[in-house]
Amino acid sequence: MRRRRRAFTLIELLVVIATIGILAALLLPALARAKESGRRAACTSNLRQLAIALSLYAGDHDGLFPPRTLVYSWPARLQANYQNVDALLCPSEGLPTRTGDANDADNAPRSYLMNGFNDFFSVTLSPADYKSFTKGAYAGSLTETSLPRPSETIVFGEKKSERTDFYVDLNSTFNTVVDVTEQGRHARAAGDPKSGGSNHAYAEGSVRYTRFGRSLCPENEWAVTLAGRTNLAICIYK
Repeated sequence: MRRRRRAFTLIELLVVIATIGILAALLLPALARAKESGRRAACTSNLRQLAIALSLYAGDHDGLFPPRTLVYSWPARLQANYQNVDALLCPSEGLPTRTGDANDADNAPRSYLMNGFNDFFSVTLSPADYKSFTKGAYAGSLTETSLPRPSETIVFGEKKSERTDFYVDLNSTFNTVVDVTEQGRHARAAGDPKSGGSNHAYAEGSVRYTRFGRSLCPENEWAVTLAGRTNLAICIYK
């Protein structure tokens, strides 16, 4: 007698398919989280490069940070120290890589913006000079030693994708720090815009991940002056 060849039944096939589907449902979110973790690490590395570039620039210019002018903004002024404009991109944002002139840092795709230090200049400059500063016509800048709390003062942060701003202006009523900075790009839960957080580079060189809105309240870490840190605080995470 011929030995009958055993085949899988329909029920067995459905069980196998269901098992594969369950395993995929369990593994895919973990893989997505691991991938985002890698992108966030790259974003942190880029911000660290920018913080080092800023420190090197200050070391070459008697402790002065780059001035805020209309001719060249900070990406161009610091490029000699970070070199590759890809350092201006956070992989989590999904922006296109550079196109055109690789040396044109001011027009390269960019995920970050710099502290404009407006609260410092508003109290240290004359009204006329401060007006020139806000228009990008003031040649002066502040020094590293002007920051009383460098380990708690942000110099670079992540900007919202649709914004083209180079600087955070704490004194602006139209383009506030909430309008221009990205507070929850990383680890954001679906349907919860106030979850997640963002990366910030601080004046002493560290880079830290901050949960949504915690860089702005109870103290505004973009502010330089001690009064500005409390008076300009904005609580958006409640």
